[in-house]
Amino acid sequence: MTSVVDVWRAVDPDAGLLCGSTASLGQPVRGVARTRVAPPHLPASVEGTLLVADAGAVMPLDAFMAALTATELRPVAVLLAGARAAHLEGGSDPTPVLASLRPAAELAHSAQAYLADEGAWLARAAAELRLLCAEAALAEPEIGTPAGLVAARVHRGVAVSVDGELRSLHARRAGRALAARFAAIHARLLAAPVSERADGRRHSREGLWLLERRVRPGATAWLFDDLPFAAVDEVAADAVASTLRALLRRPAVPASPPAPMRRAEPPAPQPPDALAATLLAVARANGRVAPAARELGVHRNTVLYRLRRAAAERGLDPRRPADALRILAEWGTAHRR
Repeated sequence: MTSVVDVWRAVDPDAGLLCGSTASLGQPVRGVARTRVAPPHLPASVEGTLLVADAGAVMPLDAFMAALTATELRPVAVLLAGARAAHLEGGSDPTPVLASLRPAAELAHSAQAYLADEGAWLARAAAELRLLCAEAALAEPEIGTPAGLVAARVHRGVAVSVDGELRSLHARRAGRALAARFAAIHARLLAAPVSERADGRRHSREGLWLLERRVRPGATAWLFDDLPFAAVDEVAADAVASTLRALLRRPAVPASPPAPMRRAEPPAPQPPDALAATLLAVARANGRVAPAARELGVHRNTVLYRLRRAAAERGLDPRRPADALRILAEWGTAHRR
């Protein structure tokens, strides 16, 4: 059965949990209703309904939730459209309330489409994620490349352990404290009995939700967060694990013996101009400007200036996950040619 967290993560992973019980995120969603106005003009009560509401019409939130109770309309969750979680005050009702910047009509349509055929939606997401992971790994064949891509794509932390060593650790946006918490329990996770890790999903004593995939003997990939996982997270975990298996099967390149005279290697292909180089550097740095500036050997203000030019001239901003994936994929294709 499709749950609240499944619809949330599929429709808008950028949406934030404003208030409500996290335990209620597992409730099944059977339909979607929408309201453009405040009570008493509300849709009819339907069991298992996800209610999409325009944020401007329901403030203050406590009063709106009280009105829902008074009219016996008990949605499994409320999705506020055109709202930023950081700018709202949460209510005391246990019903999960999510805040999204997207328009209400778009959210309601996306949620209905997901509920109509969840299997097809997840199949498309799986194919897209596997392709993006493969393209990124070909462009930069390092373990951290597909892990960082998936972390940015599904807004979850991603970690990779190889032969007892934590080789890659990517926090989701605003989730660095969770990454530090994961690093602290990494050794204990590896020592856990296989029976405890059989289902691949569990809740740690430190309050972390963990989604585990075995890559090969001695190598494991995890997704981690402080909120329950959704069906799309299972798809993402499978995609990153599949790509990591291919990377770890690559034979090690033997070290070449020193030679008195060696032919100079042809220079590695470079992006055609400084603007393209900047886009690629920022994409590889997961949208961070300072590391990209160090890689390019320029001041961070130069990088910011080039990003503004790229947005104006090419409509690209590698600080947006979708644009970063496109840049990495296109450069990986060009590099292979």
